[in-house]
Amino acid sequence: MKKQFQFLLFTGWLIPVGIALVFFGRWITEIVVPTLKGGDFDQLYDLHQVRYLDMTLICTMVAFVWVSFAVCRWARRQVDAI
Repeated sequence: MKKQFQFLLFTGWLIPVGIALVFFGRWITEIVVPTLKGGDFDQLYDLHQVRYLDMTLICTMVAFVWVSFAVCRWARRQVDAI
């Protein structure tokens, strides 16, 4: 069980990165492309009621904090092992 927790700690940041990529992709397909085809940017944002870039930023920040925590924990273990 401990190995599974350590594996999740070191690789779990990929989950929020994947979610961020999905939100960013949806922003491109649902907001940017229709805007380039002549749609109204503000109307499209109001239509979908999802702030894709805000969610992308939040997920990216969560992933960055997760990676930072995992790297600091790994570095502390390496220093303690010496």
